Amino acid sequence: MANKIDLTQEELQKLGDFMHKATGNKLEVHKLLRFKRKIEEIFLKHHIDTFGNFYHQLRFMKSPELVQDLTNALTVNETYFWREHEQFLTLSKEILPKFVTPNKLEKVRILVAPCSSGEELYSIMLSILDAGNLIEKLNIEIVGIDIDSAMIQKAKTGLYTKRSVEKLPKHLLETYFKQVGSLYQIDKTLIDSARFLQANIFDENLSESLGGEYDIIFSRNMLIYFNAEDKRSCFGVFHKLMEPEGFLFLGHADTNNMDKKLFTPVSYGFHIFKKI
Repeated sequence: MANKIDLTQEELQKLGDFMHKATGNKLEVHKLLRFKRKIEEIFLKHHIDTFGNFYHQLRFMKSPELVQDLTNALTVNETYFWREHEQFLTLSKEILPKFVTPNKLEKVRILVAPCSSGEELYSIMLSILDAGNLIEKLNIEIVGIDIDSAMIQKAKTGLYTKRSVEKLPKHLLETYFKQVGSLYQIDKTLIDSARFLQANIFDENLSESLGGEYDIIFSRNMLIYFNAEDKRSCFGVFHKLMEPEGFLFLGHADTNNMDKKLFTPVSYGFHIFKKI
């Protein structure tokens, strides 16, 4: 087999179209050029020497592992702890207290989609723990999903670089992390309290696999990779996944093409919406 696979622009476009249909992520050829080396590594890993063979196996699902490897390679996972932390504070100080009732331990379900390697989900946990006795007043379930299986595994491991944790408040880092060489291991109780699943937001059976509806959904910096049509479809998915009057947290660049018939902005936070 050749040591190098030279992909043409037409072939890259076919890969982009395949990934768009499979994941909703629209990748133009000029963006795919950045991933050529990763794609070539997948050819070598699966002992494939022609694009025709590669594309045939993708289209006809001859190798689910091949499809997942390509998905992992083309998924952007840039995140860190305490990113846009104002939303975490709004969650713990303004929104979650609304669910507290005097005589009942209410269950609150939070979905993080996508969760990448877990930094955002664990940041939510840390903000709740830092809010005093809120954790004692609510039965909180937090689930993270991501299409990238490698990121899900990393989230379950809970081991992070110094750069990933450097924005965390010092007291949270010292309380809930243990330094292991040059890395930081998050406390096992937090890992055990989280649930991470490999899933596609456009999967028709998503609600069933997630176990029903959620009160709060975080989806930050995913929709910027979707075109207008796929964004509207995604907002529809979120709407179906949410309990009545549930809350949706978005990234600052995710709000274009928001369907105002589905969600309305709330007054106490930027890029936070309520289900209509």
